Amino acid sequence: MIEKRVLSATDEPAFYNLAQYAFNKPDSEQRRLFFQKLYQNSVGFGVFDQGHLKSSLLATPFNVNFKGQTFKMSGIGYVASYPEFSGQGGISDLMHLAFERMQADGVTLSYLAPFSYPFYRRFGYEQAFEQTCYQIKTADLPRLKFAPDQGHVERLSLSAAVPLISVFQQQHPHNQVGGIQRAAWWWQYNCLKHIDWEVAVYTDGDQKVAGYVIYSRQATTLEIQELLTSTVASQEQLVKFIFKHQSAYQTIRYESGLTTNLGDLLPDPTIVETTTIPYMMARIVSLADFLARYPYEVADLEAVKIAVSDDFLPENSGVWQLSLHAGQPTVTKLASQTADITVIIQQLTKAMMGYRTLASQAHYGQVSGDAAKIAQLSAAFNQTQPMLWDYF
Repeated sequence: MIEKRVLSATDEPAFYNLAQYAFNKPDSEQRRLFFQKLYQNSVGFGVFDQGHLKSSLLATPFNVNFKGQTFKMSGIGYVASYPEFSGQGGISDLMHLAFERMQADGVTLSYLAPFSYPFYRRFGYEQAFEQTCYQIKTADLPRLKFAPDQGHVERLSLSAAVPLISVFQQQHPHNQVGGIQRAAWWWQYNCLKHIDWEVAVYTDGDQKVAGYVIYSRQATTLEIQELLTSTVASQEQLVKFIFKHQSAYQTIRYESGLTTNLGDLLPDPTIVETTTIPYMMARIVSLADFLARYPYEVADLEAVKIAVSDDFLPENSGVWQLSLHAGQPTVTKLASQTADITVIIQQLTKAMMGYRTLASQAHYGQVSGDAAKIAQLSAAFNQTQPMLWDYF
């Protein structure tokens, strides 16, 4: 008999064993500890055959900051099936269960790290985040001279650094375009998972944290996990700290949520190998809420009718009329079938997240409608590339 349901605490061992098998991960006490932390703070869903767990996924509740507005977001992860049960629709069934729970919990957005972009587009997700990978040989590092500074850099373990950097990280502009508001348990989870992560914290002359770098020391490579700064001095001193590892490593590597190329800041940009990597996908779960509370870029917008198609969440489908007056949005779902703009939920997600403008999508044939209305609505949506610094 096939059973599909929300998982309980007693299902954790079976979920762990399935994930370990599906992702070919070695068992260890450390892995069990960080998985337990994640499982206890998530909602699990499973398909059982004759009482045995065969397919599963985790939906982890987060809050995200989008231009100063907070939205509930469900992070989907650990999507897995045993090989003898794969391809039988188990994951589709679990996605239905997960979305039902999201809607009941008032979730507006959902993110996930895909094993296949085409597969998750079936469920309304679309690419919304990228990472930029910088790699430079330490032999090629330039000699940089910075002005004397009153601040200082202190090395700490991640767990010791969290009380110093958590507020700084949450308030940083780079974390306010779709970034996660890291709860205390999420920091604890990362400390359990990444025992090799270290932190260098820059404190200015007034004893205020103005930047930090999270890094790990591999055999021949210094891996930069996260680098956030707020002043020229903090940027200079943390770069200086990183470069001082030159004699111990062959390569410095940094995967950044900031997609702007930084090579031009070096004396010779050709010494750094720069690669843009597709990262996480996103989807709008509640279009009504996202349209109503979205941080629009303009104060006024003449009424525009948007025909939206969402095959997986029919509540989002239909013709939506949006107008703005003095910064206040008015959103109405119409019975009318006529619209100014026609778009599927995946492309609307890209536009509203700021990954690609509506005008650009229209140029590539991904959005259709009245050109003037498309241009007006495009200008109302976020114009800053979304940034995500977390993985789940």
